Amino acid sequence: MKLKINKSNQTIKLNNKLYIPFNIHTLQYIKKYNKINSKYIFKLNSLIYIQSTQINNYKTILNLLNSSKLNKYSLN
Repeated sequence: MKLKINKSNQTIKLNNKLYIPFNIHTLQYIKKYNKINSKYIFKLNSLIYIQSTQINNYKTILNLLNSSKLNKYSLN
């Protein structure tokens, strides 16, 4: 298992898969969140992490990250 944490934007890379952090109250903005398989989601501390492949649109990811105020930076 390979784990890499990006402290600037709080993303996690686990086995070369990018996981995006969300506050619980921002999940309502993800379309079909309740249909995401639980194997692509985990909780760490007070954040919910979802594998980026499960979110439809990269722009949506950036908007959610910015709106949730988890980071001040983009994913790049």
